[in-house]
Amino acid sequence: MVLDLCVYLVVFAMTSIMFFLYQRTYHGVCFRGISSASNNIITLVYCIEGCIFLFPIIAMYGLRYGIGTDYFPYQRIYDVLHDTSFKEYWIGHANNTGEFYVEPGYYILNKVFPSYRLLLWGTGVLIISLILLAVKDYYHRISYAFAFFIYLSTQYIYSMNGVRFAVALCFALLGYKELSKNRTVNFVIMMVLAALFHKVSLFCLAMYFLKEYKHKEINLIRNIALFISIVLFPLISSYLFRIIGSFQSFERYFSVAHYSPSETINGSWTWLLHIMPVILPLIIFCKKEIFDAEDTGTLFRICLMEVPFRMLGLYNTWYTRFARLSQIVEVIFIPLVLSKIKSKQKKRLLYMYYIAWFIFYFAYYVIVNDQGDSLPYVWIFSQQQ
Repeated sequence: MVLDLCVYLVVFAMTSIMFFLYQRTYHGVCFRGISSASNNIITLVYCIEGCIFLFPIIAMYGLRYGIGTDYFPYQRIYDVLHDTSFKEYWIGHANNTGEFYVEPGYYILNKVFPSYRLLLWGTGVLIISLILLAVKDYYHRISYAFAFFIYLSTQYIYSMNGVRFAVALCFALLGYKELSKNRTVNFVIMMVLAALFHKVSLFCLAMYFLKEYKHKEINLIRNIALFISIVLFPLISSYLFRIIGSFQSFERYFSVAHYSPSETINGSWTWLLHIMPVILPLIIFCKKEIFDAEDTGTLFRICLMEVPFRMLGLYNTWYTRFARLSQIVEVIFIPLVLSKIKSKQKKRLLYMYYIAWFIFYFAYYVIVNDQGDSLPYVWIFSQQQ
């Protein structure tokens, strides 16, 4: 088990080092004397070069065999959708029929790629490209390697299981970045794109109210309302389920027993261990760095939303995936906050703490939460011998 776990960690470390080298190359060359008119071409080149540097992790994604609970179900989805016309798909999708329930964005991916194996590679490239775009604006501020390591530790194993949701999360991360810069239209566009891969991403539109407003009074009222809502969430959650269940788009999550919520809260409060070790050190040691700028303040409030999202798992363990809608923001938020720390000693200690924490978190998730579905790593060549 330990050796199998180390396979992932070694590839993670190798990829993070490659990303570190890529950032130095990109910082030193790509943005010297480049006009805004050439930005789209530069962005495309940036993503292509980035995927080349991050090839080991993409290959691990594309060459896997049977890794993830949904590996074979997604293969069946491909077999059905690849040769299905859009009209036939849309009729089946509207009725939540069989494999047709998947969203239009994922249907398009299944149509584009000529085989399931190439679909895995293509999805891996798409996910990594979206992460590259998410950190692009921070090339002079944060450590790409550290940001990518956070993504790998918290989301990578899940991305090999809940593929549609994993792609949606990356679009959501791009949306959060835009919201933190107060680019509301871009934020909405990213969330619509996310919903094309997983409809629950529409909940992220509510994050709009977490942005920084011009009037301090509105921000104060919003912050108080946010705090009260989080504290009282167990009391109001049953009413929220009724409201959400009334929408046809989410009917499937309430009509199928596997997805439907229980009427009472079940489970313990150990779910806080997913959140407190991440949030508390920042609140204690980096409070000034969090609230000295609008972008980190907005990202912090989005990060706090993991609390109510995580509590949804008390009604149905399947709902714990909703916590990822907020957790994904850690990829940008934590490196951005740590980059502001002036004390080298404090910064070094916090980097060491978070690296150790995310290694532990990854091991815990793979062994306990994922129940060994990703261990040992099996690649396609072992099945061809």
